[in-house]
Parts: sequence; structure tokens; C-alpha cells
Amino acid sequence: MAGCNGSNSGGGRGTSTGGGRRQRFDPDSVLPHRRLRAASDDLLLWDSTVASDGDSTRRRRPTFIASRETADQIEFADLDGAADARAFLAETAFDAETIYVERYPVRACYTLQLCGVSWTETSIDTEFGRILRDADVACEADARESTAWLIRIPEVLDPDRITNYGSGSSSRSCSERGPPNRENPITADAVPATNATANTAEDGDV
Repeated sequence: MAGCNGSNSGGGRGTSTGGGRRQRFDPDSVLPHRRLRAASDDLLLWDSTVASDGDSTRRRRPTFIASRETADQIEFADLDGAADARAFLAETAFDAETIYVERYPVRACYTLQLCGVSWTETSIDTEFGRILRDADVACEADARESTAWLIRIPEVLDPDRITNYGSGSSSRSCSERGPPNRENPITADAVPATNATANTAEDGDV
């Protein structure tokens, strides 16, 4: 259904990477999503009815958009891709789908790719690949930027029941990590993901 993450700690209605011969990664296997990016730590999207307390850690906590009413209250920073993100929300059928919003920092000279998503009724996991940006993109090696990902889950989820989050990135692209293995899907009966955040030691992006 989605993704190329291979975490054995997560359970969900996604797929995982297994062994065997590597095949060409199919980006169409990843859930529909939109990405926003900015060279600042400011919010990229927010619920206009909820006042911010200025706590940057709290602002980065994963959130869900689970109803049309909530979607209509979302505001976006003035960024490239904001109009596309608004249209993405408008096209979402909330009687059958849920939008998961994840905020993720990235080093300025890199870009992230969404490799996969898995979830249960109480947990959600995402996996990202990281690659260098094009050579003509001006950036500072030590600078960090913010990204926000709107991911369309093909199921109605109750945000109040989601208590475990996992997210990781590696210094390889999704295609280098390999494709999802549809023969060994993660099932809803699997053990829910832990609350730990996974990433490789060389990334340092979380």
C-alpha cells in the first residue's frame, strides 16, 4: 500500500522492505503527499483557531487533519507550494481519508524524499531518504531548514488514539533503499511502533 520502511518495531497497514533481489523503486507506491519547505524555523502551516504558545518543540509534534472543518481552518505560510497544498486538502475525502502532517528539519544542502508510511489505530511511522540538492542551488552546509509534509492516509484515523510516533531518515535516496516488499505486508495486528525516533548516526537531522 505504501512505502519502503523496514522497521520491525512498527505495525500498520503499510508495507516493509524485505530481503532478496533489489528491484527498481516505484515512487507511485508511496502515499499521495505534498511538501512545504522554508529556510526558517517558523510554522509552515497551522490551525488558525489554535493559539501558539511559542514552544518550538510542541509546534513540531505530528498532527492530523481528520475533518473538513479542520481542513478549512488550516492556514499556510507564503511559500512555494502552498497553493498546491491547499488544493491537496480540498481534494481529500475525509469520510474515507486522513491527512497526517509531519514537520521535519533538513540540512540546507539536502532534500528529503518520502519513502514510506505505516500505521495502526494507535501508531504511525514514516521513513525518508536524503539526497544532495542540485549543484546550482545556493546553500550553507551547516544551515538547517524546515519541511512540512502532508500525507494522505487512505483510512479514517482517530487522532486522539495515536500515541506512538516513529520517523527516520537515511543518507540514501528511496531508490537506493530498495522498493516495498508487497509479499510481506505489515498487518494491523503487529506490535505498535515505539515512541522512539530512528535515524542513522550520520544524519543528525532529527
